[in-house]
Amino acid sequence: MTKASFAFTNFTAGELSSRLDGRTDINKYFNGCKTLKNLLVHPHGGATRRPGTEYIAEVKASANATRIIPFEFNVEQTYILEFGNNYFRVYKDGGQIVDSGSAVEVTTTYTSAQVADLKFTQSADIMYVVHPSHPPRKISRTAHTAWAIADVDFRRGPFLDENTTATTFTSNGRTGSVTVTASGSTFASTDVGRLIKFYDGFAKITAYSSATSVTAAVQENADLRTELMPSYASNTIAFKEGDPDSTGLEHNDRITDSAAQFLIQGFKVGQTCTTTGAGTSANNQTGLVIVQVTSDTILFAPSNDLVDEAASNTITLSGNLGATDDWSLGAFSATTGYPACITFFEQRLVFANTETQPQTLFFSKSGDFTDFNTGTADGDALIYTIGSNQVNVIRYLTASRALLVGTSGGEFVVRATSDQPISPTNTQILRQASYGSANIQPVTVANVALFVQRAKRKIRELVYSFNTDSYTAPDMTILAEHITGGLIKEMALQQEPDNIVWCVLEDGKLVGMTYRREEEVIAWHQHEIGGASGTATITVTDYGNIAVGSTITVTKSDGTAITFTSEAAGSSAASSSLGWRPNTNNDTTADNIYTMLNAHADLTVANPAANVVTVTETTPSATGYITLASSDSTRLAVTSQTHALVESIATIPSSSSEDDVYMVVQRTINGATKRYVEKMKPMDFGTSVEDAFFLDSGLTYSGSAATSISGLSHLEGQTVRILANGATHADKQVASGAITLDRSVTKAHIGLAYTSTLQTMRIEAGGEEGTSQGKTKRIHDVTLRLYNSVGVKVGASTSDLDIIPFRSSKDAMDEPLALFTGDKEVEFRGGFETDGHVVVQQEQALPLTVLAIYPRLITFDQ
Repeated sequence: MTKASFAFTNFTAGELSSRLDGRTDINKYFNGCKTLKNLLVHPHGGATRRPGTEYIAEVKASANATRIIPFEFNVEQTYILEFGNNYFRVYKDGGQIVDSGSAVEVTTTYTSAQVADLKFTQSADIMYVVHPSHPPRKISRTAHTAWAIADVDFRRGPFLDENTTATTFTSNGRTGSVTVTASGSTFASTDVGRLIKFYDGFAKITAYSSATSVTAAVQENADLRTELMPSYASNTIAFKEGDPDSTGLEHNDRITDSAAQFLIQGFKVGQTCTTTGAGTSANNQTGLVIVQVTSDTILFAPSNDLVDEAASNTITLSGNLGATDDWSLGAFSATTGYPACITFFEQRLVFANTETQPQTLFFSKSGDFTDFNTGTADGDALIYTIGSNQVNVIRYLTASRALLVGTSGGEFVVRATSDQPISPTNTQILRQASYGSANIQPVTVANVALFVQRAKRKIRELVYSFNTDSYTAPDMTILAEHITGGLIKEMALQQEPDNIVWCVLEDGKLVGMTYRREEEVIAWHQHEIGGASGTATITVTDYGNIAVGSTITVTKSDGTAITFTSEAAGSSAASSSLGWRPNTNNDTTADNIYTMLNAHADLTVANPAANVVTVTETTPSATGYITLASSDSTRLAVTSQTHALVESIATIPSSSSEDDVYMVVQRTINGATKRYVEKMKPMDFGTSVEDAFFLDSGLTYSGSAATSISGLSHLEGQTVRILANGATHADKQVASGAITLDRSVTKAHIGLAYTSTLQTMRIEAGGEEGTSQGKTKRIHDVTLRLYNSVGVKVGASTSDLDIIPFRSSKDAMDEPLALFTGDKEVEFRGGFETDGHVVVQQEQALPLTVLAIYPRLITFDQ
């Protein structure tokens, strides 16, 4: 028998996987938890209760999936955008922005099914948004209530590769609206809005006529002229014979302009021109090919013959609009698909991944985000396609030390070959890892990018190593692989105060990772937001074959279970109050079950469909939800309630010392599906227990003494928890949007309850014969080191907990308890066992921060 004292000094390893239960050989074991639910880990080491969420507003249409996106002009002017079915709304400072009494709303073309795939990047008051089924768009804010969304006006590109076929394009005009005719089938009805690059300019298709004909609007070209070919009329143009002595040797005839306008007007080498208006007919030609241009002189090809003519007549020099096979079509269109990824990098706007070019990146000109005209100058736009032995679709772009590109098959880095900004002549793309990325935007922490691996279960840290001059990608979930088993859907970084990466899972759970690499803190914690989603139902089919003894078990919110049993078929009443009889048909059998359940005092039952029974709890006594189990899943099929579902999350800087965390939460309220925008309250609520806010979807009343609190219609029919003037209060059920308190209050927080639980790993305190693992032990008392806490339970398991006394005889009974900081020594009720867990729990609407746990125990070696 060995007496021992053990110290859980910190929890910086977070919740650990059950697969590590035997790894007492690693340090993380002693800093980890078996369970860390609704608690956060501070980098200092302590675990603190997750703050509650404040109700802000119901989304526009609760029936539809909704997503929130951060909009940051600067750290002081920050907004949240609510994207739903064909709209977005705006939030700021914990409230919805309204104008003239109505929510500020902007119409979009994104459906509720598409908002999850939106990707975005921002420059000042302009946010660029992409989706593979829509043209890139920009959201602009011109005032607090003035918002707009419009397609990005791409002036010069990007384009597909130049035409290599024999097909030619011809335009019937050089400016304005023109008809473009192709010599072979080229166009599609989905090309409307697509750019064309041909002649010396650009045009945007505005209407489709046929596969060989479209109408297009001429765009501004690289010389800032809105024309396809130049045209210049002047009386300052003269013609010069290049061989005045008639030697017969090869020569270049030319024209000159004393006004020196040739370059300004846009004439270039390679253009074919027409001259008209010359006094000498030999100088009026249609096939003059330019071989050299200066501001005042154009040389033509040797085959072009002119004669001397002084400047006097008004000469018109025009670029020809004949058939040309030198053309390119725009890379972005409904035909080819639109980019799915976007970011800014080195003052360039970068797009990637269209349907026809899933591995291609498109870089704008430096400093000009709508100009994608490629070239060889350092500031020109460039297009780069990743070369690999597989078609690896680009999933995300993110700017760090270099441009990081995540694809379905691996991770790449885009950077210059020298220590210079990227340019068309020095850009290289190098593979760094081959894990493959999910279609989820990563988060950047300092110089590290955290990305989700392809299967959505792992977060990897893409970090540069100076030793190898490359990037590595270690797994951040290796010690807690179970945490992300629900598959990651979204991520957001709450940088202040503790660097927490929040992840929304596809199953609606919220998990967090406190991430401080420099302090070696990688701590996962899981969270269930208060409330319930869905309904508990029983569907009766094939009633005639329900066997005697088939059972339906209803587990209530407090975890207690009630089992109901099928008796022999017949018309007589059931012999037991917990029994029913299959009878007549499916509908009647459902009615019998309905009658039986409804007769139970704890249950209230509805029958919305003839063969379906919906079960609710009359007055929930705990924070859980109803679950059903059936011994015959075919004839008595059941569905259960589950926790409230977090569907989207976003963070923005705030005016306080903490970043704001917003989320969209889906619940079933009074039988209807509701989606609410809510904001997590600050972790640092102060030093007064009256300001502690540990309720979800909650609101605060502050004013003159009152017992009736209204304004709670968003929680209609729900049992709510209350913190009244800093003290706990009996739960109440919301009716007609209000509750009546048992005593008057001047300040009350009202919302949905949730429970916070910390369970330690098995104690490894050592025994006389080595390890204490697997040996019988008994913890006889525990010291909890707490910070600003009150109303805490401790025990050996979640079903065996004792309340820690905080009130003493010197405390006034009609006043709330002050927050406690210090040690609480508790006699432990645990029995003899081989595990040795300590569980700390808080289920009241009060704060809890556990700094350390010091159990004292006896271990029996024999």
